[in-house]
Amino acid sequence: MKSAIPERFAALFWDVDVSALDTTQHRPFILDRILEYGGIEAVRWAERRYGLESIKAYFQRRGYKTLSVKTRSYWACVFGLTDQKYSKPYNSLWPY
Repeated sequence: MKSAIPERFAALFWDVDVSALDTTQHRPFILDRILEYGGIEAVRWAERRYGLESIKAYFQRRGYKTLSVKTRSYWACVFGLTDQKYSKPYNSLWPY
């Protein structure tokens, strides 16, 4: 059975059909949106759904490449990650 994203977070997924998202299969995409645009309630939902260590692993594998510099720096601080790759622009051609 497909797990659903709560309706109150639907605005974070403005360009896709939220009812078609599966919280397991589309986990990286969901975390991209929640960590970049979500508020505290959305982050807490993600933490309950995926676990903080799982979110940290996502961040170290993919998130630091897809999130904005400001968001990346914030989450690196939250996770206690001091490596410079987490706080500088990932793509120098598009450093935002």
